[in-house]
Amino acid sequence: MRRRGELWRVGRRPAPGDGVYSNEDGCQQWHTKGIDPAPYRCMYSRNINNLFLAGRIISASHVAFGSSRVMATCAHGGQAVGLAAAICRRDQLKPRDLGEPQRMRQLQQALLRAGQYIPGIALREPDDLVPSAEILASSRLRLDLLPDDGPPERLDDSWAMLLPLRAGPIPGLKLRVDVERPTSLRIEFRTSSRLGNFTPDRTLARQTIGLLPGADQPVTVEFSAELDQPQYAFVCVMRNPDVSVHTSETRVTGVLAVTNRCNGAVATSSVQMPPPDSGIESFEYWIPMRRPGGRNLAIELEPSLDAFGPNSLRSGVDRPTTRPNAWVAAMDDPSPTLTLRWPEPQTIGRIELVFDTDYDHPMESVLMGHPERVMPFCVRHYRVLDAAGNVLAEGHDNHQSRQVIVLDPAVTTDMLQIALTAPAPNVPAALMAVRCYAPTSRSC
Repeated sequence: MRRRGELWRVGRRPAPGDGVYSNEDGCQQWHTKGIDPAPYRCMYSRNINNLFLAGRIISASHVAFGSSRVMATCAHGGQAVGLAAAICRRDQLKPRDLGEPQRMRQLQQALLRAGQYIPGIALREPDDLVPSAEILASSRLRLDLLPDDGPPERLDDSWAMLLPLRAGPIPGLKLRVDVERPTSLRIEFRTSSRLGNFTPDRTLARQTIGLLPGADQPVTVEFSAELDQPQYAFVCVMRNPDVSVHTSETRVTGVLAVTNRCNGAVATSSVQMPPPDSGIESFEYWIPMRRPGGRNLAIELEPSLDAFGPNSLRSGVDRPTTRPNAWVAAMDDPSPTLTLRWPEPQTIGRIELVFDTDYDHPMESVLMGHPERVMPFCVRHYRVLDAAGNVLAEGHDNHQSRQVIVLDPAVTTDMLQIALTAPAPNVPAALMAVRCYAPTSRSC
C-alpha cells in the first residue's frame, strides 16, 4: 500500500546495526525482490521548520541506509528536495506543508514532468495537448520472431526471456538448440508473486522435453496456463550444460533476456541465502547481462505479442514497468512516423520527446563500466513536422532520454508528425512519450 508522501522507492541492503563496532562484515549485500518506499517526510527536519535534508543525511534506519546512501538514490532525493524547496519558496510554504495530499501530488507530478520516475504514479497534466489528439503510427511492432542470428549460448546457467504478455492464454513458443548428448530440457513459465516485481518466484507451468544429439533442433513449448492480467512473464530455459540455446542480435525496447547467475560485485551466489530468522527473503537472482554478451534468445511466438501500439504514449509512464509503455515501430518500417491530429488547430510552444536509453538494464554504478558509448535503443535522429510538412525541429546524434523542443515563435496547427530513424537495422525505432504544451504552460 502506498504511504502518504511517498516520492519514489528504493531497494534495501542492510548494514550491521552497531556500525563500525560490529563484528559482522561491514558490507552485507542483501537484496529485496522488489522495491521499498522512501517517504518525503524523511527529507526535512522535524524540529527546524525550514530545513530540508538530502543525500546521505536523510532520516533513515541502518537498514534503509544500505540503499538510500548510493549515488543514484541520492541524486533522485536531491532532485526531489530541490524542486520541493522551489515550490515552498514560490508558495510561501514550509517543508512539512508539502506532505498535505494535494500538495504532494503537485510535487510528484512536477518531478515526473522533469523526468524523474515514481513507481505506481503516472504523469497526468491538464495542459498536455496530446491526450486530446488522435495518434496514428506508420506501423507497430507485433513481435512474433527474434531471428536466429547470434552465437549459441551453452546453458551453464538458466536463461529466460522476459516478455510483456496480455491477459489470457500464454502464446506458444519455439526455440532452437544444439544438443551434445541425449538429455532432457526443462522449460518453466514463471511470473512474479507481486505485480511490478521482476523476480520469477511463481511457477505457473513447466515442461520437460527429451532431446537427442544434434545441431539446430527446434523445441516447441506449449503451456496450458493463463494470465489474469497483463504483465511481464518469464519463459525460463533451465540449466543444462549439454544444451546450447540459439540467440538473437535483435534488440527491442521492453523485451529482455535474463539469466540466473551470480553478479560477483554484489553477491556470492546466484541464490540469496540469508541467515535463519533474519527476516530477509531467499530467492534466485535473475539478472540481465551487459552487452555484447547480453543477447536475446532466438524465439518464435504464436500468436504475436501486440504490446507496442501508439496509445502506449498516453500512459504517463516513461519506461517499461508492468508493460513496455512505448510505441515501437515494425522492424521493416523504412520511415517510422507518428502523426498527432487534433479536431481543431492548437498553438504549441513546447514539445517533449522521451527516448529509450536502455531503461531495461540497471546501470549499477558508473564505476562498473560497460563497452558502449551509445545505448542501442536510443533514437539518434528525429524530425518534427507541421501539417504542411515544414520541419519545426530536427535532432542529430541524440543520446539523451528527454528532448525538450521550444518553438519560438509558437506554431498553430492541427497536426504534427514525428519522424524517427531506427537506431540500427536490428533495433526498431521506439518512443516512450510525446507531450505538447501551449506557450504559457508552467514547468512546475
